Formats: sequence, C-alpha cells, structure tokens
Amino acid sequence: MFTKKFSLETAYYSGGKTVMNYFMFFLFAIIVGSLTGGLFLMVLGLVDFALLKDNFMELVRLFEQATTSVTGPVHHQALSVHGALRSFIPENYLQQLMNMDPASIDIAREEMQHILKWIIPSALIFKLFLDMISIGWVKVALDLNANKQVSLRYLFEYYYLVPRVFTANLIVGILTIAGSLLFLLPGLFIYQRLRFARFFIIDKNLSIVKALQASWSATESSVFHLTGFTIISLILDRFSDFFFIFKAFVIPLQNQTETNVYQQLAK
Repeated sequence: MFTKKFSLETAYYSGGKTVMNYFMFFLFAIIVGSLTGGLFLMVLGLVDFALLKDNFMELVRLFEQATTSVTGPVHHQALSVHGALRSFIPENYLQQLMNMDPASIDIAREEMQHILKWIIPSALIFKLFLDMISIGWVKVALDLNANKQVSLRYLFEYYYLVPRVFTANLIVGILTIAGSLLFLLPGLFIYQRLRFARFFIIDKNLSIVKALQASWSATESSVFHLTGFTIISLILDRFSDFFFIFKAFVIPLQNQTETNVYQQLAK
C-alpha cells in the first residue's frame, strides 16, 4: 500500500508544462464543451417540457419541496419512507437518520410514472453526453503526452467508447458506495484501485472486465499515494472555485496530471 510507483511531482510538472504550451487550445475546448453541453441540455429541457407540460407545475412543486425539505417525510400512495423503514430499523435509530420536518412531499403514481418515463432517461442521456466529452479530454491528454497533434473534434468523435466507459464508471461507483457503507476506508480503497478502469478502456480499448482488472493490478501498493493525489486534486478544485479565473488552468491541469499518473502506473 505504501510503495511509490509514480511521481506526482513529475505528473504535475508535465501537466503544467503542457497546459501552458497549449493554453489557448484548452481554453477553446472548455468553451466549446460548455456551449455544446448547455445547448444539449437546453434541447433536452425543451423536449421534456413539451412532453410534460400538463404536469410541469406539479413537477416544479415536487422539485422545490425536495430541495428545500430534504429531511421531510416522502409519501407515495400514503406510504412514507419513514413508515416503510420502521419494520427494518429500530425507531430510535430511525429518528436520528430521518429528522422529520413538518413539510412533506406527496408523490402520486402519475408523478412517479412521469419521472421514471421522461426525467430520469433525460438525465441519463445528458450523463452519456458528458461522458463523451470526458473521453475526449482523456484522449487529448494521451496524445499530447505522446507529442501528437490534437483537435477539438476529440470531444465528440469517441462516442463509441461511451457505453463501456459509462458501465465501468457505474460499477466503480456502486462498489465504492457499497464499500463506504461498511466504513469509509473500504470505499476509498476500492475507488483508488479501480479509478483508472476508464483510462484502460480509452487508451487500450480493453473490455470492461479487463479494464477493471488492469486498473486493480496497476494500482497495487499505490493506494496511499493515490489518496494523497486525490486530496491535492480536491484542494485545487476548491481553490479554483473561490478564484474562478483559474478554472481555465486547473481543469486541463487535473486532466493532464491524472493521465500522466495513469501512464506511469500502466507501465
């Protein structure tokens, strides 16, 4: 767990140098990705509104209550989440888990059907679109590290990798959450061991199972240092949130650095 298999200093130095050399390209990539993402989301929103216009105000009310009263009881067909869990969890623990507010959210069968039929699929489609953009960013980092020419088309032309990357990310997310429910450390351990599965799919064109296996193998003995890398990345992200002007530098820097760490481990 404590064997140093990559140099974070080298990764950040290489990433920073690349970002400075190609700063205008990265700036245009961020702008193009943001504009197309916003346009795509707007189109989805218009489609959802056209399909759900008869129930739009009811869904808005439901969303407002959910975001402002997240600890309140949620009801579906007269059965609350609190009531459903009462038979499984002791009452004293249940009261601590669900601090019951006066506000409540009443979800009718029709509302649930609309959410499941239109809202959730729309969110899934947008997530797949974002995955395509992120795949393009990884491809940019890989080719720049190999001194190859890149273009903005990278953000959109690797759509065929989206199903595998999405599935791999979903598996990693589920396993990480499951481990975190047991205790925080197992979830952290699983995430660090499997975090590069998507890189192996994008870089090596591996299957989902082989990519997960490759990530598990590559990150052996590196959990401690990868956790340190994660903490540094979170600090940089929070810093760029306070100083938004640095986002244009931090976003590509994080992408280039993580890709460099992957390449060091993959060797």
